Amino acid sequence: MAHSPERVEEFVCEDCQVTHAGTPVQGSSGGHEFEPPVSCGACGGTEFVSTEEWIHHRK
Repeated sequence: MAHSPERVEEFVCEDCQVTHAGTPVQGSSGGHEFEPPVSCGACGGTEFVSTEEWIHHRK
């Protein structure tokens, strides 16, 4: 079976809108799930929204 690359989930910092790649963690289905960083590398913010949800996000 050919390897199918996984798409990395990205997260947007609510404070400064910098995008971060999610941290991969082993998922229950054997694939990876992605978690947001603990804090933003640019501003130190701690609230993140998935890029897929960003367009629908309201602060």
